[in-house]
Amino acid sequence: MSAQSEIEEGREVMSKVSIPWCPRVILAGRAFRLPVVDEDGSATVEAEGFEQIVSRLSERDGASYHYLRAPEKSGDYLLRASGSGETCKASIQVRTLDDLRESHTYNGAEWPRRWPVGGAYRSAKSRQTLQDDRELVGNSSAADWWIAQTDEVLWAQLPPAELPKAHFCNAHQGCPSCGTEIFRFNGFYPWKRSHTPCDFKSECPSCGSIYPTNNPAEGDFLAGEFADDGFGYFDDEGHLFLFAATYHRDQCRAYAGAIRALTDRLRGGGFNEDIARKLGMLLLRYSQEECYVASAPQFRYGPSRSVEEAWKWGQPDWAQEDDPVAALARKGSLRYSIDTPKLGEILSTAYDTIWPLLKEDQELVSRANTQGLDLGGPEDAVGLVEEMLASLLQVILDRGAGSNLPRESVGALVILRGLDRADAGSVMDWLYDEGPDTLRVFGTNDFFPDGTPPESTGGYNSIHTNGLFEVEYNLRKFRSQHPDVYTEEEYPSLVRDPRIKKVGRQPHEITMVGKSYFQFGDGHAPGTGAWLASHGDKDSGSIFLDEDCFHAPFQGENLDRAAEFTGDPVVNEIHESVRSGKHREIGTTIHDGVGIAVLRTSGAPERAAVGIVYGDTTGHRHRDLLDVQLFAYGRPFITDLGYPQSWASRPLWEDHWATHNTAWGDLPEGGKQRVAGRGRLIRSLLVDGLQILEVEADRWAPREGESGWDKLGVSFRRLIALVETDGEGVALVDLSRVTGGTEHWRACRGLEGEFQSDSSGFTARSGTVADPEGSRGETDSATGRDHLAMAYMDDVATTSRTDAWSGSWQSRVEKGVHLDLHQLSTSAGSEVITARCTAVMGTPEASNYHYRGVLWRRKAERDTTCVDLVFEPHVDGASLTLAKGIASESVGASGVELVTKAGKQISIYWSPSAGTDEETRFDDGTQVRGPLAAVLQGSVLAVGSSSYHRGDVSADFPNARQSGKIADIDRNSCSIVVTEIEGIREGDRIAINPSGRGHNYGVLAVEDEGSGTSRLTLDVTSVLGRANVISIGESKVELGFNIMSRTGNLVGTRVQQENGELWAGIIGASNPGRDQTVLEVEESGLSDSLSIGDWVQVVDHVVGDEVLFERSGPA
Repeated sequence: MSAQSEIEEGREVMSKVSIPWCPRVILAGRAFRLPVVDEDGSATVEAEGFEQIVSRLSERDGASYHYLRAPEKSGDYLLRASGSGETCKASIQVRTLDDLRESHTYNGAEWPRRWPVGGAYRSAKSRQTLQDDRELVGNSSAADWWIAQTDEVLWAQLPPAELPKAHFCNAHQGCPSCGTEIFRFNGFYPWKRSHTPCDFKSECPSCGSIYPTNNPAEGDFLAGEFADDGFGYFDDEGHLFLFAATYHRDQCRAYAGAIRALTDRLRGGGFNEDIARKLGMLLLRYSQEECYVASAPQFRYGPSRSVEEAWKWGQPDWAQEDDPVAALARKGSLRYSIDTPKLGEILSTAYDTIWPLLKEDQELVSRANTQGLDLGGPEDAVGLVEEMLASLLQVILDRGAGSNLPRESVGALVILRGLDRADAGSVMDWLYDEGPDTLRVFGTNDFFPDGTPPESTGGYNSIHTNGLFEVEYNLRKFRSQHPDVYTEEEYPSLVRDPRIKKVGRQPHEITMVGKSYFQFGDGHAPGTGAWLASHGDKDSGSIFLDEDCFHAPFQGENLDRAAEFTGDPVVNEIHESVRSGKHREIGTTIHDGVGIAVLRTSGAPERAAVGIVYGDTTGHRHRDLLDVQLFAYGRPFITDLGYPQSWASRPLWEDHWATHNTAWGDLPEGGKQRVAGRGRLIRSLLVDGLQILEVEADRWAPREGESGWDKLGVSFRRLIALVETDGEGVALVDLSRVTGGTEHWRACRGLEGEFQSDSSGFTARSGTVADPEGSRGETDSATGRDHLAMAYMDDVATTSRTDAWSGSWQSRVEKGVHLDLHQLSTSAGSEVITARCTAVMGTPEASNYHYRGVLWRRKAERDTTCVDLVFEPHVDGASLTLAKGIASESVGASGVELVTKAGKQISIYWSPSAGTDEETRFDDGTQVRGPLAAVLQGSVLAVGSSSYHRGDVSADFPNARQSGKIADIDRNSCSIVVTEIEGIREGDRIAINPSGRGHNYGVLAVEDEGSGTSRLTLDVTSVLGRANVISIGESKVELGFNIMSRTGNLVGTRVQQENGELWAGIIGASNPGRDQTVLEVEESGLSDSLSIGDWVQVVDHVVGDEVLFERSGPA
């Protein structure tokens, strides 16, 4: 393309006319939009050989747009634009598909981007290889429409690649006609569309308006008042609506869905040649476009945007970047990057299904040629489809897929299996050692020791869980196709690590009352706000969750594989439970690797469950540190909001700490950090009828330059207790402590519905929670990121009551369902606020959920803020007759007394800073030596406490807190030998390095080894990750694989030789790249003993570390 400016006497002078964008290369016969900028808007275009379809003037852009169709003959053409007395030129290469499939070099890179890059492609397929896989779960009934269409109609259903694609139509104004009312249907994809046939029409589900008024796929770029030429419709105020681009995205998905549906029909309903030819036409059409963009990356999907954004004249040509291959990262192909691997699976299976016909059917060749292809025979049809698959494989190898782990490996393996390649060693090496999934360490580094993946529970974590077993399945299948080439010695199994059985268990172990699962981060667990918005039946009169939930999302075939590959008896029990439809009793779940715990009543399923998150993960994570959720009576009472309305709303609302049931401490700078922090389990007291957890946490933030993580001086302590009352009744005791920062908060949305309190003295005030003078949505008035969500909380009322009062949420849907709130006490100077909490996109009235949150706020005075609460969910009336706080003069200490209608009495005494023999006196006359004690129906219980005394009742707990040392470790069996600890039993819990990282472990078995030592088999592995060394410094070790360091995850752990005893303490860690870990280590002999290429492991503990055992239970 010619320059848009000239150099005149040493200065740059802009031309009066310019062509700011045009395709560098385009397929013969294709249409495109050419922008021309000139001063008076009178420019004309000379384009010999090109059809000039139409043109228009855009005052908004100060340009004229000329819609041209390229010649059918390949060649290099010159376009001229004339106006304002000047002429400018642009060159464009018109090429046939066969031209583009030929290997060539441009800008230092080989094109097309097709594996193997740089040469002609040769098929190696001589058999079907994917037909023993499980049937794809496609919509087979959707095949009927496609089967009934003519070849011409089928061919036209995939729009030309030159038309742009985008994710979101408009995430701010919504609909040009009814505005934000559309968002009550969906924030991401609200528009109603039909894709059979492709018509590029989008209907507003709120007002019924249909946009655009033209169809750019048919060469109609300008017709009607609301035309969208592919680059969007702009309203009079300049707001952008990407109707055509988002429809194009969805149409490509629908086209792949048709391929999947026809494949299912052939595999499940018997092979039919007529249907196979229809499928062949779809595959060949898709191959045409995919092979095209393999050489013309300008027309790939491009980067994903979280909101609507205009193109700068046209799509960027990634091939012209300084590093064109690197520029292809996360740009996808015809489809969005994340979709690409799954697309490869669908297309590979379809090809393998019709391969016997495709390789010899002349009729299909003739029909495809009628639609514009130039195939010489069946072998050319096979070649075109295989080149398409090889191009998708290269998209993955070029990091253009950018999909959720480990989807890229699954996609690549299925493509290789379908192509039946015995010469793909370089691809396998990349998958194992260089690709985003790094399969050599995936089974270890991608999962916490408890088996939890590193993202949000539900959909995103399920991709990791399902993907692990899908990868292993495909590895085994590919190895069986070429056993002498892809040996297990060179490409090891992914299921060798001890944590893999935990991977198969964890989706089940976070379920709640057999109806949902504990939700943190972006997800759609049943009962969450996001789930209610899309599933809840407001007219049913009930919030009862009808469907059983046996696990967080976990595909049946992968649960089958988990049972087969692990041989784990618990996974097999879960598998049988799902098969039979009968719940199994889970008991309490403590996943201390990720930092999730779920307390449950007895039963299968349990009657009630309380969950808390006290850890951190890397992806799709909310700032929900210490969020607590409550399910009872088959209903959600306190839940997460779950998946955001849109990516635009997420940082303002669903991700924000203030929309969770948690505590918070502001920072002086207003909270610029987008992360929350990390905590640990301190102690637990778990008996029938009463389960207590005590956790602590700190706010963390990355250092400048992301060279590590630091604590911010804000810390939290939380005690939660699930108390069984009368019958099926339960209560949740929830005591919070916040220290540090400038302002302390406690927030809870409660049950969806209205909140009423006759005893609290709430009075209405103006504004929002963030600003008494502000209006809803005025985020400028919020003090930093920490207060953004509160700018959307309006209809405010406040009280300064710090003593006891009660209130209740009543379900908006099921009027007999209540969640009672008892404030036992809060620190002097606290303000209590209630406010309306509704979805931020659109008006409050249009929101799909309506909460009335309660927040406690207090200015920090270099002390600790205490908020002591009791929640009671009930359907047929409350069980509690008394919920009373028990004060203490000791800092941070308090107690709770509960009495039920049936006379059941429960008391809890908590002194979080007390040592085992340190006495705390409570106002009811109770004296406890130690941090925690309870009385349940006259039975005295304690953990870490040496004695309890009240009146004539005394109880001693000898050896309440014991400290020992690790004398030996067997990491393969997850066992340690400890000294100086007595009385430990199966089912107890221990903490290792309690004054440091303090990970908490369950004891599965105890074996007396004499001389005061015991071998303890622990519930999880001590290995956090493994990697090769790529750099060694005086106090730093750089590793070639990712081991999660976020929010201090590795601080206080050790790096150790994988086959040796030397180790060094880790005092800091960071992940500067997706595939690297930098460790800051203490001085030791380890660095001197390491060499580049050595393998090390990051471990939680080593020989000599302290083991803390706190006796838990009755006296």
